[in-house]
Amino acid sequence: MLGLRVISALVGIPVLIGIIYVGDVFLAGSLLLLIILGTLEFQEFIKKSNGKVMFLPVLLGQIVLTLGAFAQWAHWFSIGILIMLLLTFIQGLAKFPQYNLLDFSTNLFMLIYVGWTLNHLILLRNLDQGFWLVLFLFLIIWSSDTGAYFSGRFFGKNKLAPQVSPNKTIEGSIGGLFLSVIIGIIYNYYLNLFSLPIVLFLALLLSVIGQMGDLIESALKRLVGVKDSGNLIPGHGGILDRFDSTITTAPVFFYLLILLSKVG
Repeated sequence: MLGLRVISALVGIPVLIGIIYVGDVFLAGSLLLLIILGTLEFQEFIKKSNGKVMFLPVLLGQIVLTLGAFAQWAHWFSIGILIMLLLTFIQGLAKFPQYNLLDFSTNLFMLIYVGWTLNHLILLRNLDQGFWLVLFLFLIIWSSDTGAYFSGRFFGKNKLAPQVSPNKTIEGSIGGLFLSVIIGIIYNYYLNLFSLPIVLFLALLLSVIGQMGDLIESALKRLVGVKDSGNLIPGHGGILDRFDSTITTAPVFFYLLILLSKVG
């Protein structure tokens, strides 16, 4: 399993960095494909929990969200939600009473959890020094995952959240935090993106939020009784398995940067 993870990383990371570097339409198109694949995975969660998928309204909502983020519409999220809601209402009325309130809620959550969150990568890339900022985010995520994996493997004794993810340990979590801070400091030393207190704050917070994202996705899988969200990425599982930390950290990082720019 570790060998497959390493091979997938060696192939996938350069491709991801290349996509981020080119940015523009290439990034938006690649991200939309990623979001659609993630949506297909999430709809299986809904089906396994005996819910009903409203795929077309969600799909069109995801497309509008990505288009709006790429075109830098001021109210891109509101427009995407509006499109989905209108189509959801039409489908719900046309097939009444096939869908219940829980179906409406889970499909809206799918739009937000997969689409709204990941589209913040486009918003981050559009910022000044956007490539280096997105790369900083992924380096923190990867450092946190790597530090947690090896610290947990060699030193892990105390379970972090046994009912959600039995293999994760407190020692592993601390190792993830530690490596994130080290990598964040080294990266920032050469690029000078932030002051030292800010980079320490960001590295620690993003590592915590990223680990939380991992646990959230583990909880969702446990609720529906699956081990992985999919099998698209060898050694990693599905899209949601690989980008669970990005889902939570991308919006947090973006709005923190906006806040810091206003405070500064």
